[in-house]
This record gives sequence, structure tokens and C-alpha cells, in this order.
Amino acid sequence: GHATPTAPPAVLLSGGETTVTIGQAAPGRGGRNTEFLLSLALALRGLPGTFALAADTDGIDGTEDAAGAVIGPDLRARAAELGLDPQASLDAHDCWTLFQATGSLIRTGPTLTNVNDFRAVLVTGRAG
Repeated sequence: GHATPTAPPAVLLSGGETTVTIGQAAPGRGGRNTEFLLSLALALRGLPGTFALAADTDGIDGTEDAAGAVIGPDLRARAAELGLDPQASLDAHDCWTLFQATGSLIRTGPTLTNVNDFRAVLVTGRAG
């Protein structure tokens, strides 16, 4: 590791709504938070000891029934076991379907409040 911005173990927190550009193709299912997480999972390439959560505080990511999802170093392998291609899911803006299949969605139900989108990345610095 690079120990940037701090040495592990560490939790990186952020809030605010991200932006997703869909383009001309009809999008699949999901919202900003699942899109962020699948993009992060691809960028991390299964980095050991790194986990993340992203969710909307109102309990709804986009128009779906989940607030968001969680990822770990094994997400790509779990998706592959199910015959799912994470990059294709991201390209099709169909992240909800992949997270649903891998059991990674966070379902809180409506919270009746909307403070912000919330992201947490845990970097343990350990494999396993």
C-alpha cells in the first residue's frame, strides 16, 4: 500500500450525490450508489482487505428497492461464478442486477428522511 491518505487500518467517509451519465442506450436497473460501487470494485481489482458501502439515506438508490450495496475483495469472483460480467453490467448501467444476484444489496425500506448519499471504504491493510 501507499499509506495515502493515511496508513491502514482506515475508514474513508464521503457524502453527497454522485453523477452518472447514461448516454443514448436504455439503462438497466440501479442508481448512483450501485454504479459507484461497481466502478470502485473494478478499479480495486480484488484488492485484499478493502471493503465499501454506498447507500442513499432515504432508502432508495435511483428508482430501485435498495438503498445501495456493499462490496468486498471477492465481488468480482462471486459475479464470475454466477456468469456475470461486472464491466458489462457497469457499461449497461445495470448494477442493481449484479448486486441482487450476489446478495450484496442493502435494503432498509423507506427511511422517511433524505440527508445525503453516504459512502464508506474500509481499508484493513490485511489480506484475508
